[in-house]
Amino acid sequence: MARDSPSDQRPRAPETRAEAAASEQTASANDSSANRHGDGREHDQGFEHDRIARPFIAIIVASLVLYFAKDILLPLAMAGILALVCSPIIDRLERFVGRLVSAVLVVVIALTAVAALGYFLTFELTSVAVELTAYSDNIASKLSALQKKTPAWLQQVENATREVEQQVEHSWSGHRGASRTVTAAPAPSPMREMIKPALPLLAGAAEGLLVVVLLFFLLYERRALRARFVRLAARARVTIAVEAMDTAGEIVSHYLLLYSLLNIGFGAAIAVVTWLFGLPHPWFWGVLAFLFRFIPYVGAAASALLPTAVAFAVSPGWGTAFEILGVFVALDQILAQFVEPIVIGHGIGVSAVALLISAMYWAWLWGPPGLILSVPMTVCLKIAGDFIPALNFFSLLLSADDPNEDYRDFYRSLLEHDEDSARALAVRHSHEYGLENTFNKFVTPAVLLAAEERAGDHISEELGRFVIDTSQALVVQLGSRLSAAPSASAPRALGLFPPGEQHTLGLIMLLQLLKRNGVAAQFLSASSEIEKIRSCARDYSADFICISCTMEENVDSALQIVHTLRRDLPETAVIAGGRAALAAARRFLDAGCRQVCRNRSDAIRWFRLMRPSIIAASLRRAKQRGSSSPGAGSVQRPPDSGSNRLSTG
Repeated sequence: MARDSPSDQRPRAPETRAEAAASEQTASANDSSANRHGDGREHDQGFEHDRIARPFIAIIVASLVLYFAKDILLPLAMAGILALVCSPIIDRLERFVGRLVSAVLVVVIALTAVAALGYFLTFELTSVAVELTAYSDNIASKLSALQKKTPAWLQQVENATREVEQQVEHSWSGHRGASRTVTAAPAPSPMREMIKPALPLLAGAAEGLLVVVLLFFLLYERRALRARFVRLAARARVTIAVEAMDTAGEIVSHYLLLYSLLNIGFGAAIAVVTWLFGLPHPWFWGVLAFLFRFIPYVGAAASALLPTAVAFAVSPGWGTAFEILGVFVALDQILAQFVEPIVIGHGIGVSAVALLISAMYWAWLWGPPGLILSVPMTVCLKIAGDFIPALNFFSLLLSADDPNEDYRDFYRSLLEHDEDSARALAVRHSHEYGLENTFNKFVTPAVLLAAEERAGDHISEELGRFVIDTSQALVVQLGSRLSAAPSASAPRALGLFPPGEQHTLGLIMLLQLLKRNGVAAQFLSASSEIEKIRSCARDYSADFICISCTMEENVDSALQIVHTLRRDLPETAVIAGGRAALAAARRFLDAGCRQVCRNRSDAIRWFRLMRPSIIAASLRRAKQRGSSSPGAGSVQRPPDSGSNRLSTG
């Protein structure tokens, strides 16, 4: 992984909103004025009536707009989904042929594929309809045999129903005959009669052209559109981070691209199976299965109806039709239960009920195109809710996570000072999803929510401090619970902060994850003077040092620490992280940092990549220490010196 090597001198955008904000959590509760009072528990008992009604009113208004503006918004939605799917491809092409050529190339390929697909489906469907007329005798014989086997009671029901229909038809025909009036209809215009059959084709062609034009501009201007969207949101006082938009776009693009490739594989498998069964036009059934599988849950079964009917018509018996139907369902389940979890993982966390309701909703709004777009649109809304606070209600409505087991219950337990319940929830989540996921998706969102609530004066300063301190203690407990004791020859890591730094939770989480990877990790629980930091770093003999800097006013002192450590310990690697460090990445690299990490995952990847060289340097220093060490494999620690002591984190 060359991008994680020490020579990579450019920091990158955060991968997730939780990780990007992990280093700025612990002091958020202190940013508000200290003269506000009350513990704020009453505010957490329920939202205000207007905050509850606002999302539902927005959904109703948006539904009306989507319904009446279908002619404009449907092509825009189709172009937007295609742009998201093509974004990973165009990002790679742009490096070689430039932005304009890559956009034109992708649009031409997409247009050619859609045109070829439309022609292929039209031609093949016509051929199938023509060929089925040759099997009319076989169909009639099967229906006749089926009618002979109909039970007597069912035949009586059919006869009674037929008699009722005849009586109703007779009465209606008599009524129409008595009151019938003849009116002269104007003769239709010959020109109108000639153009009328072509109007649907012209409308479809115009809509397709609009989609193509929109797709080109969305691909060509995607970065400018993103910047404008962020500025527009800022004017509307909606908090949207550029990194969050990038991450959300990457998640949606990656998911839709992989989902499309899996559907292509499903269609190819169906084509091969129908060919083996001797069904005519096997590639037509494969393409049909590919398109229908975009419809959630029922798409694969729906795509099996027509080939099952054709098998019923062309085969002499009944077995082939049922076998075709069974193969469609079996392949769909194999793909959904075994292949998709491996290729895509657990997806983007949309619940099954939400997908079904979404499919009905979009089909009601936009018809068959809305049904096909329902899965991509639902994915986009769910990811938008994950990363845009103002749209968080979409995440709540569409999420597949158990609402009783997410970070909100953890946060609520902390607000109630129920440490045992909060600890039980965190331990259960860590056992099910792992330590890193618990830090990123469980503890960090709870701390961020506490900071937001404190900034809005919904909880007291004391309660916000309690949430942060308890979360920090739980992080240490989870790390100790899930990490084995490091071996005597394990690499040593030291975590520290510049003087005055208040955001500590992100670095503590990183050290716990390093311990999980077999590192003997320690951190300076409080950093006040550079001389004491130098003393602790020399005495601990760390193999690499992690320094966190999230506050801009601490950048200069952090750079001074890096200079000092590189001068005192030239063989010890120093890596930096935090919001302020990322903003001043070039200065930290020039000061001697081996890497400026964008998040905890980046730091873990760097350690895994550099582990052999770190261990080799550690062995060299161990040989140099020789008999001067207090004991084989022991760690020499500095004595306690007030607040400047080494802590196990």
